[in-house]
Amino acid sequence: MEKAINYLAFGDSLTVGFGAPEGHGFVSIYRQKVEHLLKVPVQLKHAGTNGATTSQLLETIESDPQIQRDVQEADIITITAGGNDLIQAAIPFFYEGDPVYLKSALQTYETNYRKLLVQIEALRKGIEKPFLMVLIGLYNPLPQVPDAAYWVQRFNLFLRKLEQPHIHIVQVYDAFVGQDMRYLSEDAIHPNEQGYDELARQVENAVSLHHLQQLVH
Repeated sequence: MEKAINYLAFGDSLTVGFGAPEGHGFVSIYRQKVEHLLKVPVQLKHAGTNGATTSQLLETIESDPQIQRDVQEADIITITAGGNDLIQAAIPFFYEGDPVYLKSALQTYETNYRKLLVQIEALRKGIEKPFLMVLIGLYNPLPQVPDAAYWVQRFNLFLRKLEQPHIHIVQVYDAFVGQDMRYLSEDAIHPNEQGYDELARQVENAVSLHHLQQLVH
């Protein structure tokens, strides 16, 4: 029987591919890249929710039996999370100028992200087969908001602490800086087709072929 790779894409609207035509989100593109690199079929489970915060994503993984099964069966899991935590805090910050909103959003994000990974590792307990997790950092979705860049980088800095041999961190921030016209869709927040293409490229660069090949053997 031919080996297939199970790919679980979990996260917010970036996982959905919001802002690009159907099938042109980074998830679809990355799935094709992996298929091409490994020469085996890649089966995709799509678990993206527009507008999901890290709190909602954590709740899903703690309570949804289907997602829990998908986590246990996955060879690759990509996660996009945190953008909505940031955006929701940036709105009152923009009007009131008080960084307490962003500080507290950052703390919530850190706590939830750690719990999310603990939950995934717990679901994998006793499962022998190796798997990869790919955590995707934030670009600046609000370049017009003063100080947003500073906070986005704080969010990204935290992700670096989560790196492990099987957990890859993809930093996309630099690739998007100054590229709003090229990479963002009309809502000026979500990537367009080119933006998702760039995201998929960054993921491909962050996860070596060597790491992917270990999933097939």
